[in-house]
Amino acid sequence: MPRQLQNQDGMALLLVLVIVALLSSLLIEFSFSTLVDLRATETFRDRTKAYYLARGGIEAARMILQEDTNEFDHPSEFWGDELANIPAGDGDVSIRITDLSGRFNVNYIADLRGNPLPGYHRFVALCGEVLQLDRFQSQALADSLVYWYNAEKTIVTPDDAYYSDLDPPYSRRGGKLLTLDELKMVKGFNQQRFAALEPYLRVVGDEQINLNAAAPETLYAWQYSAAEGNVEIIFDRQDIVALLNYRQKSPYRELQDLALAEGIGDRWTAAWLQNSVGVKGSIFAVSSNGRINQGTRQAQAVISKPGNELLQFKVE
Repeated sequence: MPRQLQNQDGMALLLVLVIVALLSSLLIEFSFSTLVDLRATETFRDRTKAYYLARGGIEAARMILQEDTNEFDHPSEFWGDELANIPAGDGDVSIRITDLSGRFNVNYIADLRGNPLPGYHRFVALCGEVLQLDRFQSQALADSLVYWYNAEKTIVTPDDAYYSDLDPPYSRRGGKLLTLDELKMVKGFNQQRFAALEPYLRVVGDEQINLNAAAPETLYAWQYSAAEGNVEIIFDRQDIVALLNYRQKSPYRELQDLALAEGIGDRWTAAWLQNSVGVKGSIFAVSSNGRINQGTRQAQAVISKPGNELLQFKVE
């Protein structure tokens, strides 16, 4: 065969090999792109299903709370047990219900005119217990909230200059906190202090705390409900431990049961302001996690048990 024809055959073969390689590369890229799109579609589908599972978990929690009709709320009840990986359709859902009524409603520190309420002294005591601050440092934090709540914008508070000098600057709300995260905007509440106080605080519901759910620091600080200088400490820290020990063994089904704790007796009637404590919860937090294959969504809600009202809701 002539050399020229051999060269032409070689070039043709090389050209075919190049075309085959290009087509193979395109096919692989197309297959990979198709696989990625398929995975993204499956993930979107699973996350959408997981969203409805998580939302359904919130509704299930509301039903559980409404079926709890006794006159006390304690974590040993059915609602207090985490429902983990409950099968639902193609996936599962996990539900956790927490009684927030044992936490301090920080919006009751002062009214909208800048007048301190009984919660002011309780909050000062709570800061001392949780943050280990002295009385003056704790009062500075409480005062910052008093100023933040003051709805009279024509009044210049001692903190206004602080907010205007920030970068970027902002003004105090002139109203109560809408979310607990807003507390980080208030003078003196840095991330470290906020993280320490967060488990003890709430911003929804009424002022009353549930003695079946309150932390020992809250129970102790709740005695500081009178005007400064007129506070009588009925329960020392040993008494608080006695109250907690009884609560671990049996719920307080009514306030009179406090007298059954070791060494407490009738002293409980003088420890806290009337109607500021109870044994029943009113505000509950619900965390619901829905899962379908690799798709997960978490829904969080705050529910007012009386009236079964959904106060807050978000999905992550």
